[in-house]
Parts: sequence; structure tokens; C-alpha cells
Amino acid sequence: SSSSSSSIPHSVTLFLPPNVKAVRGYVGGLSDSGHSAILDSSGNLWVAGCDRWQQLGLGSSQGGASGYTWGDGGKIWRTEFTLNPYVNEVLLKFQTKKQDQHIIRDVALGGDHTLVLSSNQKDVISFGKGGEGQLGLSSKPFVSAPVRSNQLSSSSNNEKTKISMVCAVQHCSMTLDENGQLLKKAGKCYNKQNMVTDAIKACIKRGTKDGLLNKE
Repeated sequence: SSSSSSSIPHSVTLFLPPNVKAVRGYVGGLSDSGHSAILDSSGNLWVAGCDRWQQLGLGSSQGGASGYTWGDGGKIWRTEFTLNPYVNEVLLKFQTKKQDQHIIRDVALGGDHTLVLSSNQKDVISFGKGGEGQLGLSSKPFVSAPVRSNQLSSSSNNEKTKISMVCAVQHCSMTLDENGQLLKKAGKCYNKQNMVTDAIKACIKRGTKDGLLNKE
């Protein structure tokens, strides 16, 4: 499939299955792409939009980039929200409390990548485009299916500060603490024209609304 901007719709209606109740919504992307995600009332992740860089994460981490098929005949654009089971597969490996029903705490969408924060507030899953280091993986893969980000995640042994939310803009990924302070970052996080500063402000506003951060 072509990856040129002409193959990507600039304005499109995304459809959610009628039996799914969305409780949170997220949007991201660049000028020639865009992807969206929602968390439903059962804590499941649904994704739609551009999948050109595997930013929808619809492939098993076991297959890696080479094993990614884009599903259903190789769609790089999805107009209907699709359930993503692979993120939960990865997150479940790090869950210590069996009673945790909702294992996703937060989601952030960058230009062509996605971040998912576990409810344990330690582990961050990243997927999509990674050549700029935005996935927080040591190898900086061109693209990646959902895997744990060592750079963005917290060490269970050495770090006591919990991650309250994830934040992303263009090729930059960040984690914030309960007060909205920057914990870690990965990728090209240059504050050109206040890009990062504005992104953090928007994330803090969203995090406060969603009850992820302490209210001032």
C-alpha cells in the first residue's frame, strides 16, 4: 500500500460499534495522518484511523515489525474502531493484582505512535513509528508492535514515584507524576515554538479532568 499523504483521508468519520460504550477518547497524528483511540466501559482499548506506521498496534509483540500484517487484508486506514487485544496481552504480564479489571490507566497518541500506561502506574507500552526514539526502546526500531518501553517505564526496584499519566506530541513521548511534573521523556522532545510546553499543559488539563492528577 502507498504511504503517500494522498492515500490518507484528511477528514473522515470514524464509527464505533453500537454495543461499545466509550468513556475516554484520544486523538493524535500529523498533518498527513491521524489516529484515534477510546477506552470503553470495560477498560478495553479500541483504535481507528491511520495505521501506516503500525500506530494502532494491531499486531502481536511476538511478531515484531516483520510479523505485522495490518489485519483484514492489510488495511492502513480504519474508519471503524477496532478492538486491540495485543496491548492487554503485554500489560497482563506486569499485573500483580489479579482483581484489577481495568489494566489501562491512560493513553497518549503522538504523531505516528501510541503510548499506553498500565494501571500499576509503572509500565508503559509503546508502539508505532520508533525511528526518532519516541518509543523509548534502546534499539530505536523503524516500527514496532506493542512492547514495554524500558526508557519510559519505572523500575519497580529503584523508583518510588508513580507514573500518573502519559503524554505525547509529534515524535516526543513523556510521563508525568501526580502533580503534572515531567518524569521521563523519549524521542525528539525539542521545545520549538513551545511545542512540548503546550503539549504538557494540554495533558495536565486532560489528566485533571480524567482524575489522573492532583487538583490544585
